[in-house]
Amino acid sequence: MNYTVEEVRQPEDVRALEAAVNTFDGIDVKVGHEAVGQNDYAVYADDLLVGYLMLFPYLENEYEVNALVHPDYRKQGVFKALLETAKRDAKANGCEAFTFVIDRKSKSGKAVVDHLGAAYRFSEYNLVLKKAELFLKPNEVSLREATDADRPLIIETLSEAFGDPIDVTENIYRQIDTPDRVTYIGEVEGRPVGVIRALLSGDDAGSIHAFGVRASEQGKGYGSKMLKQMVQQLFRMGRTKLELDVETENKAALEIYKRAGFAENGGYEFYLLEL
Repeated sequence: MNYTVEEVRQPEDVRALEAAVNTFDGIDVKVGHEAVGQNDYAVYADDLLVGYLMLFPYLENEYEVNALVHPDYRKQGVFKALLETAKRDAKANGCEAFTFVIDRKSKSGKAVVDHLGAAYRFSEYNLVLKKAELFLKPNEVSLREATDADRPLIIETLSEAFGDPIDVTENIYRQIDTPDRVTYIGEVEGRPVGVIRALLSGDDAGSIHAFGVRASEQGKGYGSKMLKQMVQQLFRMGRTKLELDVETENKAALEIYKRAGFAENGGYEFYLLEL
């Protein structure tokens, strides 16, 4: 069957599709419907959204891909239509590869990347906050909200923390520099030691990300204290449903998160497909 790829008509359509997929597959995938309308593609059957694909251009030549197909419309060409349209547009913009993000419990997702011949890259745990230290005092490390003047500091810190070139970090940060995020600078005696951010969603949720400590300040316990301060700050804002993602091989970071009250809640696998 031939399907027409179009724009998403309503953000609520994505939420409904996401719920249908999660219920059927027994997973808990979130495709970022807060950003509906940005680099995304949709297939409708009458008024029902049956396929959705979102591109996240975190690098100029490599885009991250999240996709959903309604359980009743699988193996009917919906995903193929979405992927071919997205590939055409991405190639025109200089993209050379897609990185697919798959819930590690999704059998259908893994079947798709296997069929495409995509190569496994790495995995991440998704962690959710189970227990928070609500009355933690600053105790050496304090947080202050970042300003526009802090942007060079933020880019340099994240570049050091994740080992990426400045230009790569700048490009990634530009993609996630949106109004629904908050950014804080960790300080010790007035000097900056790290950066931590959170994406705010709904009325009470937050996803911590872009969290890094400057190379010269690592190994001093500042990361753990910054994270606990961030949890406390988000609670003050009414954000009590908190989560974050961490690579499964990053054992040191995983331990920091667990000590701060986070626990494993599923995860994701990443697969690379050259275009």
